Amino acid sequence: MLGYCSNEECKRPLHSFTEGRLFQFEITSISVTPNDGSSAPFDEKPLKEAAHFWLCGDCASAFTLVLEPADGIRLVSHKERESKQGQLFGVAKDIA
Repeated sequence: MLGYCSNEECKRPLHSFTEGRLFQFEITSISVTPNDGSSAPFDEKPLKEAAHFWLCGDCASAFTLVLEPADGIRLVSHKERESKQGQLFGVAKDIA
């Protein structure tokens, strides 16, 4: 995921972290059914992992990435993000 711009319409290759914007999201996965043969529902701990994404400089100037529970990672314009600020659930931790 990190080798190219996360904008599907761009896909510019990543050559340096000095250009563009790097995003980090914490993804939590929950198993609905136990996989250890136990009959106790929801007895497994959620799996948490960091996922990294990159937008090139051109795309980062117009877009950002958000994490939505139903849609996953989504590319949104800065205008859309500002207008829906209270409705977006996951905001990336800016690490660059």
